[in-house]
Amino acid sequence: MKRRTFIKLSSLTPIIVNSYMMAKDVDEKIWTTILEVQNILLPKTSKMPSAKEFGSVTYLKQNIDQYSFDKDDLELILNAAQVFKETFPEFFKATKDEKLEIIKQANASEYGNSWINILVYYGIEAMLSDPIYGGNKFQSGWMALNHKPGIPRPKRKYGAKIDI
Repeated sequence: MKRRTFIKLSSLTPIIVNSYMMAKDVDEKIWTTILEVQNILLPKTSKMPSAKEFGSVTYLKQNIDQYSFDKDDLELILNAAQVFKETFPEFFKATKDEKLEIIKQANASEYGNSWINILVYYGIEAMLSDPIYGGNKFQSGWMALNHKPGIPRPKRKYGAKIDI
């Protein structure tokens, strides 16, 4: 039943993204929804940091304002989070196992599957990017994978001109 509701709401949800939207304009409940779901999809393990620990939402907040951030991805991330929050309000009080089952229900629809895929994609990007971009706090993703970053590392974000 919930899966059908999720599918119906996904087609009725108004577009909350516009070309001038900034991260600060997004309701904090949407960011909480994204983080809670990413923490189930990318949980803390004995070797890997959780989505919260490596800063997945901080990464998104800092990057959605960039002109190069894909607006279709942004629309999906934010709209589907709103739909998920409205369709599965019990998610926020559920146990980890119950949360995983709710995510599986959402994933059963094409829309939910697309949203979950994009959350994983940007979660991994946040975990492995240079910390200058807002994710990979304390280089936690790199340390977990024993990764050595390329040299030189960026001094400024997004190709900004560097005075020599």
